[in-house]
Amino acid sequence: MNRIFLALPVILSDYKGIQNDFDDIVQGRWVPTQNLHLTLQFFGHTFEKEFLIERLSRLQLKADASELKGLQCFNDNKVLYAKTDNPSLQIVHRQVAEALDLPHDEAFIPHVTLMRIKKIHHEDLLHKRIHLYDQKVIGRLHPTLQLIQSLLTPEGAIYTLLKEF
Repeated sequence: MNRIFLALPVILSDYKGIQNDFDDIVQGRWVPTQNLHLTLQFFGHTFEKEFLIERLSRLQLKADASELKGLQCFNDNKVLYAKTDNPSLQIVHRQVAEALDLPHDEAFIPHVTLMRIKKIHHEDLLHKRIHLYDQKVIGRLHPTLQLIQSLLTPEGAIYTLLKEF
């Protein structure tokens, strides 16, 4: 199944170190290093790739480079993620939604998914470990916008870069 999304590439300083810090606390699937990204807009199967390339090429989209600082966890779907405080991401998200007549998600939280948690072995320890990362810079967002196609396989997602903006 192919899905398309607009993203920013990510570089983490010590992804293996983060994985080691949480391996005894949680169990789940870590995102492979080559698939790390921040999704600005998920299109799924809504549009053809040629249409998206043509429409997004017309826009003056500018996402600023920024640091990834700290970790957090979405409790409802058990996702461990890296945080960023970058107002330009909200602007790009809104511009793309308006240009394609998509609903603008006011609850959009720019983040980089690191792990989909299947089981938490030590809930209190998880939150303490996350807290240790509060002010720690763990990586960077590259300001290049990328339109990516994702093919889901039993082994995981395979990404194909369609266009850089």
